[in-house]
Parts: sequence; C-alpha cells; structure tokens
Amino acid sequence: MTPLITSLLAKARSFFKDMADNVMIIYGEKGIEPFKKPLMIALPTLLVLYAGVYSPLGSKLSAAKTKLEVLTVVAQYASDYQDAKTRLSAYQRRLPLLKDKDEWLNYIITSTARSYGISFDGVSGQKESEIGNFLVVSREVTVTTTYAKLGKWLAEIENSPIFLRVIELDARRDANNPGTVKVTFRLATVFPRFQGGRG
Repeated sequence: MTPLITSLLAKARSFFKDMADNVMIIYGEKGIEPFKKPLMIALPTLLVLYAGVYSPLGSKLSAAKTKLEVLTVVAQYASDYQDAKTRLSAYQRRLPLLKDKDEWLNYIITSTARSYGISFDGVSGQKESEIGNFLVVSREVTVTTTYAKLGKWLAEIENSPIFLRVIELDARRDANNPGTVKVTFRLATVFPRFQGGRG
C-alpha cells in the first residue's frame, strides 16, 4: 500500500473510533433519547436504500448466476450439439423433397425396374402415415423375375443415396418357371414435413 492510502485509512479508523466513543458517552449520559429522532429518519431511509439498491442487485446477481450456469452447461455440450446438428443435416440431405411425394416413389420403382428388365405383376396405391415431423410413404410391388435380377434390383434400391427401404418381403419360387421367383415387397421412404430435406 502507498503511504497516502495508509494515512487515509488511519484517519478513517480514528474518525470512526472517535465517533463510536462520542456515541457511547452521549448514550451513557442521556440514554436513548437523543438518538430517537435520527433513528426514526435513518432506519426508513436505510430500508428504502436497501430495497432500491441492494434488493434489485441481488435479483440481478441471482439471474446472472443462473444464466452463467446455463451457459456453462451449454458450453459443456456444445460440441455434442454441433455433431448432432451435422448428422441431422446429413440425414436430411438423404430424404426426398416433400413437394415430390405424390410421384417420387413410383418413379424410383419403375425406373430402376426398367433398367433390369423387370416388369410388374402389380403395384399398390401409395400409403402415407405421419410420424412426428415426417411422412412415411410406401408402395407394395409384386414382380416375377430371376433371383439374379431381383438381388441386383433390391441392392440398388437399398443402396440409394436417397433413403429407401424394403420393409416387407415375401418371395416364393415360381413352380411354372424354374429359376424365377414371385416376390411381393413393400418399399418405403420418408419425407420431411418441415421445410428442408435434401440440400
């Protein structure tokens, strides 16, 4: 501490000590009577000052402490959140666009089957069901084809960059045609009901 600060602190200590001594002397001679009026003025003033200054500061301090705790937790899991957001974005890019929902699945089924020379015995109407923010769309397909063509076709469907899954499959050997199989399967995809999807 500098000599100036030390000197000021010593003077302040001396002042408050003298003041306390004077209060004690007055109280000893005259009792509480001389202090009643100053206390009547000072106590409400101190209460108003406390309510106006300290109390709001206390609530602000409490709010700041809570906010700091929240930010600490957020910072602790920020990298997990960023990783999850990146993964979600990658999944969304694998979903077809909602505006294409009426024809997209039918187009995929017919165009991929055509490339393997597979014709349909039947294709059902499109079924749709909502699950949260997603729309699950499926169609049932029946074909008669060779094992080799069927395997290649299903592999292409399931390895599509856009999300497609065979969710049911029933295969029976065609008794009239050796080497062929009659297959009924349900193909499904998911459309995001929110704005977004592939980007």
